[in-house]
Amino acid sequence: MREQIEILASLQNVDRGIKEKNGAKKALAEEIRKREEELEVKKNEVAQLRAEWAEKDKLRQEREHLLQDEGRKAMDKRMRMSRIKNIRELQALQHEVDHIKQANGQLEEELIGILEDLEARAALLREKDTELKGLEQAWGEGKGELEARVAQIDKEVAETSAFRQTIVAQLNGELIERYELIFSRRGGMAVVAVSGGICQGCFMNIPPQLWNEIMKSERLNLCPSCHRILYYRPTVPSGKQI
Repeated sequence: MREQIEILASLQNVDRGIKEKNGAKKALAEEIRKREEELEVKKNEVAQLRAEWAEKDKLRQEREHLLQDEGRKAMDKRMRMSRIKNIRELQALQHEVDHIKQANGQLEEELIGILEDLEARAALLREKDTELKGLEQAWGEGKGELEARVAQIDKEVAETSAFRQTIVAQLNGELIERYELIFSRRGGMAVVAVSGGICQGCFMNIPPQLWNEIMKSERLNLCPSCHRILYYRPTVPSGKQI
């Protein structure tokens, strides 16, 4: 059993490496997602500003056409006034011309406001469009690098996984199943040493009888506190290494 546990500890080192690489890949994928989302938000913002500008410009065109039409109407009525002899009709027509002039004055004021608004919107649109182009350029340069790092991690994980199979082939199937269950539940730490009578997984004291069984390594022993697989590691004297 000692040999199986030692192989299992080696497997854990490999699995922890794979877990770390997958974690790095997940972080890269999240960064890519955030950058893509940021770019999409900016694109939508620019598209919304452009649509609002176009809608406002459409209103400008409508008001300009209306102002032109009303101007023509006023001119036609003034021309008619020169042909009218009846005072009452002349006064009525003059009233209509005055009303058109007043309405046109209001239209001109509205049009000026629309033109000022369009100018402000155009300035904001140019600013946001410049920001978008900057993001697109930066992302165009950075995305390839991040994707290359993800591809490299995939390659390394595939190679490590193949090596992992050579280790797994040396282990008992039931032992592997228990190890993988503990590994997933205990954050990637299923096999831990006992040093000085203390579990190095949860740092709780091991009962003396269990401690003796662990040193014998005749069967699989689990920590009574954290339920990790235990193996014996001799205490290293100060200043020495093993």
